[in-house]
Amino acid sequence: MEAEFAIPLALLALGLAVGAFLARIGAALWALLGALLAAIAVWLLIFHSQRFGWEGMGPGIVAMLFCAPLGLGLLLGAGIGCLRRRSDG
Repeated sequence: MEAEFAIPLALLALGLAVGAFLARIGAALWALLGALLAAIAVWLLIFHSQRFGWEGMGPGIVAMLFCAPLGLGLLLGAGIGCLRRRSDG
């Protein structure tokens, strides 16, 4: 595995674990709120920093490496946790 995928994969795994845990204890709304905040952060970083050249790359890199995988992990984890909670009864 390449080293540049380590941070996004770690944040995706963190989001999965936290989202699944929150959904399993019945607090899936908090996981969805966290995913919404991550999506807002991505939107703010990418679309509201329309700089040209190297100045615009920093916010885009932060958004794609940190915010997007964490938000996706929270969404997927909450979905998995809700399904497992339903199946356990």
